[in-house]
Amino acid sequence: MANDAADPDREPDIAMPAPARGVVTSFDVAAAAGVSQSTVSRALRNLDSVSRETRDRVMDAATQLGYLPDLRAARLRQATTGCIALVILVPTGVARGALNPFYYDLVAAIEAAAMRQGRRILLSFQESVGFDAEFEQRREADGMIVIGSATHVEGWRHFTEAAAQGRQIVAWGSPHDDLPTVRADNQDGARQAIEHLIAIGRRRIAFAGPGWQQHAAYAERRDGYLAALAAHDLSPIDISIDVEGDREQQGAGAIEWLAREAADADAVFAASDLVALGALRALRVAGRRVPQDVAVIGFDGIQGVRHCDPALTTIAQDVEAAGTALVDALLQRLSGVPHSQQRVPVHLTIRAST
Repeated sequence: MANDAADPDREPDIAMPAPARGVVTSFDVAAAAGVSQSTVSRALRNLDSVSRETRDRVMDAATQLGYLPDLRAARLRQATTGCIALVILVPTGVARGALNPFYYDLVAAIEAAAMRQGRRILLSFQESVGFDAEFEQRREADGMIVIGSATHVEGWRHFTEAAAQGRQIVAWGSPHDDLPTVRADNQDGARQAIEHLIAIGRRRIAFAGPGWQQHAAYAERRDGYLAALAAHDLSPIDISIDVEGDREQQGAGAIEWLAREAADADAVFAASDLVALGALRALRVAGRRVPQDVAVIGFDGIQGVRHCDPALTTIAQDVEAAGTALVDALLQRLSGVPHSQQRVPVHLTIRAST
């Protein structure tokens, strides 16, 4: 090339045979491109100290030779694993398939967001024993995202203590704010739900959020419900009862309570889609029509609720935004930026249950 002599990274032209060994190295790329091995390293890292012409020549040589960078060596140099641990808390005795489907949607969104940042995910389901907050110490991951059931008291206590000891942890679904936590805009979601129910003529609106006292998201949804009713001078019907079983069983228990204590209720705002599904089934058993007799709204936006009978109106959380917010929050912590409270937007999805 005419400009080769002016290129400071250019090595003297030397005829080099194609590498005979099976693994192509950066030295092979350097020989093919006519530059030094250090120039290859700088070019592949896209550093400004390498000219565009030299960078293009290195990339062409790497492509032709099928060169794959040694990621492990690069991460050792950069003091990073390139990996994020993602822990899902599973209550003891609960099958993984019985978890709220929202968590699986969130896992997919987190993985996609991590990939966009050049990170891989190390996925771990954690039950009552074997909690692992030592991913960083063992250099398996740079930091950790924890999601899962707010009822898993032991798990949240464990990871809260780990964060207090300096572990880099960001959470979704934590029952408290002692952990750096990303949350949905729960109060606004409740407001949207109640405004919709009022707009369709409902006035006796019940809230079904079993265990909200130990569940920060449920508590925020309840607060939004109470505020929205107060703005319209409507009285609340707060189903704050302890019901054994899973979320669907708790939803069914809420309807049994309504039949005894507030039979004139004409709408139910459930703190989750699973609670709402339990309520729908119990209403059907009780001979109450949905939405003619009782309208029902859930919260989460899980995929399955569009297929129930009737299809469930829900406050859908922006799961893609949630995944991005969690990864960004963790990477900010890794770079030393203090955590600030983040809210993920939600929106009302109207279906047949209202």
